[in-house]
Amino acid sequence: MGVVLGVDIGGTFTDCIAVQPSGEVQIGKAFSTPPDFHDGFIASIASVAQHLGTTGPELLAGADGVYHGCTVGTNALVEGRTAKVALLTTRGHRDSLFQMKAGRRLQNASPAYVADVAHHHKPAPLVPRDLVREVDERIGSDGDVVAALNEPQLREAVQELLDAGAEAIAISLLWSIRNDAHELRAAEIVREMAPGIFVSVASQVVHRSGEYERTVATVMNALIGPVMDRYLAVLQERCTALGFPGQVQIMTCSGGLISTTEARRLPVLTIGSGPVAGLIGSHKAATAPASGNGHAAAAAPDVITADMGGTTFDVGLVHNGVALSRRTSWHDQYEYWVPTLDVRSVGAGGGSIIRFDPAMGSLRVGPESASAVPGPVCVGRGGTEPTVTDANLVAGILDPGYFLAGEVELDVEAARAALAEAGRPLGLGPEETAAAALRIVDNGMADAIRLASVQKGIDPRGFTLYAYGGAGPVHGASVARHVGMSKVVVPLGDFASGWSAFGIAGAAPLVVQEVAQRMRNPFDAAAITAVFDEIEARAVQRMADNGIAREDLIVTRHADMRYSLQVNEIEIDAPAGDYDDATLEHLVDTFQTDYERVYGEGTGYADAGFAVTGLRVRARARPREHAAEAGVAQQTAAGAEPFAHRDVILYEAGLTPRSVAVYRSEALFAGAMLDGPAIVELPNTTIVVPGGATAAVDARGNVTISLED
Repeated sequence: MGVVLGVDIGGTFTDCIAVQPSGEVQIGKAFSTPPDFHDGFIASIASVAQHLGTTGPELLAGADGVYHGCTVGTNALVEGRTAKVALLTTRGHRDSLFQMKAGRRLQNASPAYVADVAHHHKPAPLVPRDLVREVDERIGSDGDVVAALNEPQLREAVQELLDAGAEAIAISLLWSIRNDAHELRAAEIVREMAPGIFVSVASQVVHRSGEYERTVATVMNALIGPVMDRYLAVLQERCTALGFPGQVQIMTCSGGLISTTEARRLPVLTIGSGPVAGLIGSHKAATAPASGNGHAAAAAPDVITADMGGTTFDVGLVHNGVALSRRTSWHDQYEYWVPTLDVRSVGAGGGSIIRFDPAMGSLRVGPESASAVPGPVCVGRGGTEPTVTDANLVAGILDPGYFLAGEVELDVEAARAALAEAGRPLGLGPEETAAAALRIVDNGMADAIRLASVQKGIDPRGFTLYAYGGAGPVHGASVARHVGMSKVVVPLGDFASGWSAFGIAGAAPLVVQEVAQRMRNPFDAAAITAVFDEIEARAVQRMADNGIAREDLIVTRHADMRYSLQVNEIEIDAPAGDYDDATLEHLVDTFQTDYERVYGEGTGYADAGFAVTGLRVRARARPREHAAEAGVAQQTAAGAEPFAHRDVILYEAGLTPRSVAVYRSEALFAGAMLDGPAIVELPNTTIVVPGGATAAVDARGNVTISLED
């Protein structure tokens, strides 16, 4: 077995984690390089190779896998750098996207926006109305052809769209989930007329019923298709040229990996996949046996993940040992049918810009970010507006001579000047502005945790906070205190800055095969068995096409069920094997139990009857088992001694600087205990242990901060 590389591209840095077969971990970092992100990708591999005493090409040539959390598609959506997309749909349905199923235009909106009725508006259309064309054709809900596809009319419509400058074409026809013949023929004609154009076909993107959500997913796939196709093609070419013998595997938002070939065809699966990786890594670490991280005896740990990078703060939950997911995804106020692990993001990171907001008469932190370019003022890459990183530097939390282990010298005076300018309208000096900004950003992140948990009926105070990302360990303990949590884990110490890359390296290939299937009780056991067997065979074959044998797969079955006459369904776990009366009874019992778990005791209504709306199979490759070792937690004879002391402003203790013990990585040996207030400076991140708290290091390098009640 060889090394596995996990690469995560963030707003400021690109992280590469190398996981050896023994479980030993090494990290490499490079600045992200927008818009040519593959430059930072290759540079991060070269960085970790240097730490391992080799070169990038040698490391790639011997790697078992290169796994990538790709944010290119997400960034393109956020920044508006998407393709000019046209839509082909069934006659009479051109306005589906614009109607947004009425109430959908308020979903995923902030409470303040929902309450401000006078200023409600629809988001910008995903496709301009003049780039939508209707086609005469019709498939019935049973899959029969009601009206044949009018091919001459289709060709005329396609030519009009091409003449209008369409760069990608989405095709979403009614009931193609029952019979995709018309969609596939339409795609064939488009490719014949415009070789090389990106074509997104609804029946290949989504296999669930719901015209609006399927169409949104298909259009989203087309919006980022060209940019993702170019990026992944170049990335694969560069990795191959450097000696990597296989296909780069791409992280999906559902937590699995797909090949670059499939990701180029279905890039919509990668939207939001970066933050998901950290949740995967945290789930794996929290449930690892004898991990020494406070969960060794807990079969079903409760964890909240807090990933603070350069641009965003991402929150996920592991509840009762299960990483929480949702069946739909959102972009702006557009809902679409792509399942995802449930990670919520707010604009708070080390690069978040600090400004005076004249409308509010106060400081505002984020959501705008300085990103990697120009970056924080103190980095000296052209940034002029102060950021959270500048505030941490001026507060004394960061050492200007030890940022990235001294590779980057930070300019304290430039940061002070920028903060002084931001605070001038309020009469604040640089230190006061820094403290105020840090308080604001910490409270904002605490609010994000409350929203992500309390809205699900979950009290976060009994959870453990996993703080990672470059800035997560700096702010984690303070944020936890604001929420009322008492334990913070910085996973693998210094490697927490690349924790999402670690989660990527620990992920496994995943294939989801599903079919829309409408059935009402009494159910036909033979029919359900036949459908499950068919889609399982397809999933297994897709894995085999990628070189993964059946014995190396974990295959699970699932069903979408609801009470008859309801609109919305829930997904439940379904039994394997052939179905009979006992299996069907188990299926119904599982649905009723899960339904009341979601909606509350007594909400079920068995007299309404039951309906199945979809069947699904997930085939996941068995992940390579290893217990990650940071390689920094080695027992020594000496106790943990401070490297130095320096004056630091910890806003919770007031604005007066206080002398704080500063430790370096040699203090993080197994069994080490540190009393707060303390700062632990590591090559890739900094851990803040507030006053009244203690930090303990376990055998794997995890740092657990215990906060007083």
